[in-house]
Amino acid sequence: MRQYFWLFMSFLTVFIIVYGGTHLHVYFRLIYPLRLTGFSALLIKILFIVLCLSFPLLHFVSRGQNGPVVEIINYISSVWMGLIVYLFLATLGFDLARFLLKLAGNHALQNPRLFTSLVSSLAMAITVYGLVEATNIGITRITVKIPALPKRLEGTTIAQISDVHMGLIIQGKRLEKIVTLTNNLHPDLIVITGDLVDEQALHMEELVEPLQRLQSKYGVFACTGNHEYFAGIEKAAAFIEKGGVRLLRNQWIEVADGLQLVARDDQAGTRVTGEKIPPLAEIMKGINTRKPVILLHHTPNTTMDELQRLGVNLQLSGHTHQGQLWPFRYIVKKIYDMPYGLFQSGSTTVYVSRGTGTWGPPIRVGAAPEITFITLEQS
Repeated sequence: MRQYFWLFMSFLTVFIIVYGGTHLHVYFRLIYPLRLTGFSALLIKILFIVLCLSFPLLHFVSRGQNGPVVEIINYISSVWMGLIVYLFLATLGFDLARFLLKLAGNHALQNPRLFTSLVSSLAMAITVYGLVEATNIGITRITVKIPALPKRLEGTTIAQISDVHMGLIIQGKRLEKIVTLTNNLHPDLIVITGDLVDEQALHMEELVEPLQRLQSKYGVFACTGNHEYFAGIEKAAAFIEKGGVRLLRNQWIEVADGLQLVARDDQAGTRVTGEKIPPLAEIMKGINTRKPVILLHHTPNTTMDELQRLGVNLQLSGHTHQGQLWPFRYIVKKIYDMPYGLFQSGSTTVYVSRGTGTWGPPIRVGAAPEITFITLEQS
């Protein structure tokens, strides 16, 4: 736990430095050149400071706080978090354009008011688009061929939900929509690949009734994500189980008379609780690799070599959100070998979901939320 505290403090420090630096850059490029004076200048300075501090204070310091006022402040600060990203990026883009125009003898973008207006308009337009895109949950349909699939299980369907992040932003009504969309697919099996809850551990009671309405032939199963640990793993697990979802933790079971489901806890568990997560090979002891093996593993940090060696036919993951805000997808690609989407090698397939909810800004740009609908076929 002490190690986690220092890791958390390091993360918080880096976050505040980067986030604060972004605010300083935007302020000095967009606001300071306008030479505002008096009350308006003071108000904007205060607003920048409050908006900069509100998100980290609510999410990382005052966790567990609830109520209408907190939720309104959180929503505003979360939307602002997305907006400041695009204000920063738009500033860089227009600065480059202004530099190139100046080289060509064109001074159109030298006017501070025009520059600020153009940057702000573009950033706000992208943010509004992202707010809309984040609410439009799509259905991604894929077919996975499994050599060991019994004839009786040909055409078995799986609905994957991932990264809902129930908390201050995502609440019961959003989960009800996800449940309705999932049930409309009439899947044989439903899996939730982690981060069903957010780190604030709020509104967990709203999980129960919608989760109880999930319908599938073989049941509903889940693995842990990092945010289940941040929220408090025992509390999160209790609400998930109360909702009728079987939370698999470092274990495997057989469902559908031949389909083997494996789940490994997220490695955040080691950092938060100090408990070592068993190796995948140890968790899979006794499994019959002549039968289909499906692995639920929140963070896509396994390798194809390991999965093939252990006889895993299909791994379902999430965590990355496909970056959630463009252009962060390119950073995700640098961090993970399998960052999002479909990956295949031999008889092993990995699908990394873009996620069904949002973390931080309730915004998605170029990474629409999804429920994955998987059909299993014999190869």
